[in-house]
Amino acid sequence: MDMKRRDFLKMTAALAAAGVSPSLLAAGKEQFTVYGAPAMPSVTIAVASLQGKLAKQADVSLKIWRSPDQLRAGVASGQFKVMMSPSNVGVNLRNQGQKVGMVNILTNGITQLMCKGSTIASPQDLVGKKILVPFKNDMPDIVLQALLKKLKIDAHKVSITYAATPPEAVGLFLSKDYHAVILPEPMATASLLKGKTMGINVVRGFDLVKAWGQAFDTKPLIPMAGIIANEEYFHAHKAQFDLFHQDLKNALNWILTNRQSAAKIGKNYLPAPEPALVMGLDGARLTVSKGSEVKDEILKFYEILMQFNPKLLGGKLPDNRFFLA
Repeated sequence: MDMKRRDFLKMTAALAAAGVSPSLLAAGKEQFTVYGAPAMPSVTIAVASLQGKLAKQADVSLKIWRSPDQLRAGVASGQFKVMMSPSNVGVNLRNQGQKVGMVNILTNGITQLMCKGSTIASPQDLVGKKILVPFKNDMPDIVLQALLKKLKIDAHKVSITYAATPPEAVGLFLSKDYHAVILPEPMATASLLKGKTMGINVVRGFDLVKAWGQAFDTKPLIPMAGIIANEEYFHAHKAQFDLFHQDLKNALNWILTNRQSAAKIGKNYLPAPEPALVMGLDGARLTVSKGSEVKDEILKFYEILMQFNPKLLGGKLPDNRFFLA
């Protein structure tokens, strides 16, 4: 083997070990990595990254973070440039000095209340119940706590236990004596299907998003999560983001008419079986809306959070430059 060929093979092996495809390198394709949440909107990102127009000119990939703490660490280290995030986390990071802004909203309310045995029909019926919630002080917990406070329901009369991740919450909910669990889709539907196999009757409780709308006199939607991005990276890649926005819109349309195929793609990224992904679409309230298009709804949500707990936003509402798109 001549030296040139040996050196080429060595370089190829080194690139492969680093996760860089030599063929992409040869084609001069730039990396465009999106760090997604372990929830249904990541299916929209996954389909867009596989089928979209941006994928023809860049190496678009989706990686899933496990917890909001991992997300925060990724942003702080500079590793994460484009990421799906609970909508309050983006503001919080910005107020802590991270140069991030909002690109879009991908769900108008993804958390579901799942109950064991009999349903919990209203927020008032949570009193005396044992509830499991993943991600303490993050979106599922925020919605529950703010709702209880607004409706003057004593939170001390609701027994809340926290789990680190949604899959952990599902396991605890089905194996221990909890009345209910708050879960994002598709894990909410996964808990229902897993319960069936174990002979446990899991049913949906009251609609948290509708209850929120009634309590706070807003539209029945909560702009819970979407894509945030490093400001500098966004402005340097504005054309790619415009293309990606259209890819996401097309992906969502495709998902809603090709549910089974979408579930096959989604199961490669999310800890849920295909049937849960198909059924969970109905409760995920998926959308693709630029931050600027739903700015009023987002700011209304932030104002509610400021009244409830300013720390959730890092102490203040975002400036206008926060909305990147």
